[in-house]
Amino acid sequence: MKFFFRGKITLIMKFFLYQIIIHVLVILSPLKFIYRGIKQPDYLKYLAERYGVYNLKNLKNKDLIWFHCVSVGETKAINSLLSHLVPKFKNKYFLITHSTPTGRDVEIYESDRISRAYLCFDSWFLNKLFLNYFKPKVAIFLETEIWPGITRELKLRHIPSLLINARLSDRSVVKYQQIKQFISHTLDSFDLIIAQSEHDKKNFQLITNNKIQICNNLKFNQPIKTLQPSDKNKFKKQLQINSKRVVSLISSRKGEEDLFLNQIKLLHNFDDFIFMIIPRHPQRFSEVESLILKNGYACNLASHPNKSNQSNTIVLGNTMGEMYKYISVSDLVLIGGSFKNFGSQSPIEALLLKTPCLVGPSIYNFLSIIQNGIAAKVIKQITSNTIASEITNFFKNKNEKIFEKNLERFLAKNKKDEEKVIQLISRYF
Repeated sequence: MKFFFRGKITLIMKFFLYQIIIHVLVILSPLKFIYRGIKQPDYLKYLAERYGVYNLKNLKNKDLIWFHCVSVGETKAINSLLSHLVPKFKNKYFLITHSTPTGRDVEIYESDRISRAYLCFDSWFLNKLFLNYFKPKVAIFLETEIWPGITRELKLRHIPSLLINARLSDRSVVKYQQIKQFISHTLDSFDLIIAQSEHDKKNFQLITNNKIQICNNLKFNQPIKTLQPSDKNKFKKQLQINSKRVVSLISSRKGEEDLFLNQIKLLHNFDDFIFMIIPRHPQRFSEVESLILKNGYACNLASHPNKSNQSNTIVLGNTMGEMYKYISVSDLVLIGGSFKNFGSQSPIEALLLKTPCLVGPSIYNFLSIIQNGIAAKVIKQITSNTIASEITNFFKNKNEKIFEKNLERFLAKNKKDEEKVIQLISRYF
């Protein structure tokens, strides 16, 4: 009994310390938003919502289901879910909250019963403002969104909280084990946890006693934009892409563009290809443009394409919301974040658009998806110093047809669990 109370007091002290840190961050946050806003002005919009002040009167006193989708990937993951849930539950309203402007800008299923906002900081005071205003019937968090403050407040109010499409990398487990008691208490508070894979489930079981369900990644069910042949030709013409093979580095992170540019210099058949680079973060567009020019290439901006007859022109994808277009006109994509130690970006959009993928050594953020893709022979993992040779070998060996056959089986297998997720979460509606 004495040990129990000591553990309880320790937990309260840790939560108190966590709240002190959060409130310090709240005080300093205007500086962060000003700094971010200089590079990305959208960060300065809806600032009041960051501090728990909302003006969504259409949701007052409604039977509300709340999803928190921090950014782009999580928002895309629920799109197909919403297309099933909104028509099915005609008396329910839906609130989708975000933490980033890019997440908030993602197109989702349209309905006058869906509203969007920013989630406030995880402060006990702001959480009370948020929950007093919206009064959700159930809270659903996506992927790795573990918020001790809001989760605790939900538990105190007996509001069910769910963590779905959950993933937990080996790196995150190591970090969380250093504060295991604190994180375990938060994870144990969830009424339902649905992990993306067996590997994610095992990682969660290292830090929580909660029961873990498994369903395939919801992102495989996202409605994907495609280009019709006429639109595809129009976009190619806009980017001045001719009939050559198109190889793209997508969602690239700092250091990867330089690596890519140096590698393609080694190609003996460089003139057989058109190369594109689409950076992950829009605030890096100017930086990457300078890098292309510094490496001796001509640069064609997708936003303002110029006619160029130079054979060493690199297309820079510097527009927002058009990743599907860049992938659609590509014959082969390299997944950014995997060639430097960032853990990779998701290959799912490229696979849904039926475009072959190469990934680098760093894949810890999407380990199960990528490993399953490698096993199914729809993704190939390569090293950073073999990019040039792997590009040549891919087209030389005519792997496109083999890829198409393998992809059909792979996608069918990964799309099958959405109905199971709907059934599991609907119990709490």
